Amino acid sequence: MTPQEILKEIQRLPPADRQMIKDSIDKGVMNGDTTSSMTEREVLEALYAKGIIGNIPNLEAYTDEDDDFEPVDIPGKPTSEIIIEERR
Repeated sequence: MTPQEILKEIQRLPPADRQMIKDSIDKGVMNGDTTSSMTEREVLEALYAKGIIGNIPNLEAYTDEDDDFEPVDIPGKPTSEIIIEERR
């Protein structure tokens, strides 16, 4: 689950629950807790237990897609050059 997806789920919560999450985060920052003692898996399990998320994704299934990315070489001018020429 991405941070954006988590934020969307938090926005769906009632105001009191959102405030509780905000207070918990603020408390951690105020106490100088700049590193989380919970793993990503533990956070997801806690969110699942509270009913905030509907399932716990398989974290091992996610890999960095950029590792094996190779751009395709397309002959001709780049599209950006064509657009600039047409605007003149």
